[in-house]
Amino acid sequence: MSVAQRAGGVTARAELARVALEAAVKARGVAAGNAGPDGRYVTAYGDATLAGVVAAAEGEGRFSVDLFLTAELVPLLALGARLPGAVREAARSQDLGERLGSVSVTFLDVEHPLGWPS
Repeated sequence: MSVAQRAGGVTARAELARVALEAAVKARGVAAGNAGPDGRYVTAYGDATLAGVVAAAEGEGRFSVDLFLTAELVPLLALGARLPGAVREAARSQDLGERLGSVSVTFLDVEHPLGWPS
C-alpha cells in the first residue's frame, strides 16, 4: 500500500484523520474535537487543520488514530468504548479500512449543559 495522495491533494493519512474525527464528532455524546491546551493535537488537512485528531504511521501502510475530544455530560466509559467501532465503520465506508491501525480516545474536557466551566 502506498501513501499516495488522494483526490484533492490530501494524503491517505490526513483523509483517515478527517474520517475518524468526523465519525467521532457525529457520535451522540461528543461535543467537538479538542486540540488540547497547547494546540498540539491536530492534523493538517490540505489548507485546513483538524483539531482533536492525530494520525501517525504505524507500519505496513497503516496509521494509528488518536482522538482528543470534548464530551457532553454523558457516561464517558461507555462513550469511549463505542467510538473506536464508529471510527472503524466510517473508515471501511470510505475504503480506508485497510489503512486504519489502532484507535485511541482521550477526553480532554466535558461540556456542561448549562455552559458552566468544567
